[in-house]
Amino acid sequence: MGEKHVRRLLAALSLALTAPAATLIRSPYLQNVGPDRASILWTTLDGGQGAVECSSSANATTTVRAPAPSREFSAAVTGIGFTYHQFQADLTGLSANAVYRCGVTVDGVSLDLPQGAELSFRTSGPGPVNFLVFGDSGTGSEVQRLLAARMEQEKASLVLHTGDIVYPNGGYAEQQAFYFDIYRRLMARMPFFPSLGNHDYETQNGAPYFAAHFLPTETVPPNARGRYYSFNWGGVHFISLDTNSPTAGSPDALDEMLAWLENNLANSRAFWRIVYFHHPPFASGHHENSPGSVIVRDRIAPILDRHNVSLVFSGHEHSYQRTFPVRGGEPAYSGPGTVYITTGGGGAALYPVPPRPAIAFSQSEHHFVRAVVEGSQLRLTALNAAGRVIDQYTLAPPPELSAGAIVNAASFTPDLASGSLIAIFGHHLAAEDLAAPFPLPTTLADVTVEINDRPLPLLYVSATQINAQLPFDVQGAGTLRISTRNGTANAPVTINGVAPAIFLISLGGELTPLILHADGTMVSAWSPAASGERISIDLTGLGQVNGTIAAGQYAPYDPPLSVRVPVEVQIGDATVTPLSARLLPGATGVYRIEVELPHTLTRGPQAVRVLAGKAASNTAMLNIR
Repeated sequence: MGEKHVRRLLAALSLALTAPAATLIRSPYLQNVGPDRASILWTTLDGGQGAVECSSSANATTTVRAPAPSREFSAAVTGIGFTYHQFQADLTGLSANAVYRCGVTVDGVSLDLPQGAELSFRTSGPGPVNFLVFGDSGTGSEVQRLLAARMEQEKASLVLHTGDIVYPNGGYAEQQAFYFDIYRRLMARMPFFPSLGNHDYETQNGAPYFAAHFLPTETVPPNARGRYYSFNWGGVHFISLDTNSPTAGSPDALDEMLAWLENNLANSRAFWRIVYFHHPPFASGHHENSPGSVIVRDRIAPILDRHNVSLVFSGHEHSYQRTFPVRGGEPAYSGPGTVYITTGGGGAALYPVPPRPAIAFSQSEHHFVRAVVEGSQLRLTALNAAGRVIDQYTLAPPPELSAGAIVNAASFTPDLASGSLIAIFGHHLAAEDLAAPFPLPTTLADVTVEINDRPLPLLYVSATQINAQLPFDVQGAGTLRISTRNGTANAPVTINGVAPAIFLISLGGELTPLILHADGTMVSAWSPAASGERISIDLTGLGQVNGTIAAGQYAPYDPPLSVRVPVEVQIGDATVTPLSARLLPGATGVYRIEVELPHTLTRGPQAVRVLAGKAASNTAMLNIR
């Protein structure tokens, strides 16, 4: 190689080594953070190969890397006079509740963050959940900047935005100036989970908003992604809805969202279900009867009532307002209901707040809201731009029992017996979803259950269900009391001597009785029993046994504790006496009956019932080959 070519190669290498970093327009910001994932987005004037590297030292130092493909936005699309490139890196396989510190590169060159910014975040996980909420912010006003600086001092994990991110029309240029530039340090360490405001739709039907955000998509129809969504953070289930005219103006789109909301809430067992959107249904002000607010009041609020949602955030009215608990569209000055917080004071011009019966507190002042969830209680603090507290409020929903809440845990009928396993259904029962260790406790996740002032051993607690065992020596009428950190709920019960109930479990999407072959495998449509075979039936509710055992204790293997009441088993047209009927050794509150099937049984499903004294169990179907 000639000397001239060597000099050229060295010069090219020198240029490559000293190549300037890409021109950063929008600083890196967090999106869609969860227990095992996070996305990081940014924009530059230049294209190139983007990448992100994040490290965590929770246990041992781990490093994750992800490429960041880019998307070009031309001046013709944005109307801002130049073309830019938006990068997005999707990190997966992260550890829950871990802190990650990240660096961003384009073409291998690190990008410098704004002064005072650090690209660092914590993935979601158990424990207290701290988050911020505000809305109606994007004007570029001095107070918006003061609030942003105040929020940067908060130690929160995430931010909810109740809409009208950018005024006056949600354009690309305003989005950069009044959203990303103002919150760049905050967005580098807290993911924003926004909802759409009416102003956010006014440019290209919301195109700048949808382009800039990458939000959860699980269960959301493809044509609605970005408009509404849900996610979990710790023990909190968040739901963001779109209450604007592009959804509300289309009956099909609105009905689709409401069906999704109904299903989403029905499938969540979280103690805290927090819903947020732009238009407030019960706020005071000149927007209180706007089309979006009317639709929320008439169509969305009844769904929230049915599913016992405790807290709703919205914006649109440029003020701070907190309602009394609301149920059925009316303030519930005592008793359960939904508290609606209007947080529309993020930076836009303020509106007056006329008094209304549903409003417990209001203030026409710029602000943001700090929320802290600790178990079954949630503290709200509204702060102004100077850091002064405007309002403080604690939500502590007491336990509520559903109609017919206390049932046999096997058959889900109201027939209860001494020693039975029971299931209790309701709302706000426990702040955690926990199965009990052995020996079974009488207090679990701050929950206790008593029958006539006697505490019951607990097997499982959640926000909507408790499983417990009744004592073997309690019969007759009584009162069941559920006590939590937030209050109590009572219900009358009647305890019978026996109330047999065969366990039904879900198998292949069908409820299948807990009937076992001799080798311990389940009898099912795929594995039927044979005439003359010895099978066992697991159930609860057979009452007292010959021997001494307390509720919550494992049944002993030796000696086995047999039931006192005479037991028979009806199988089809035949009635047989079981080989044994006793507590299942090594289990709590579960009885096992062993029976030899008659040789006369015909092929196909046969009805099975257990008879104990004068009581009959639920009917189960036994498949015979």
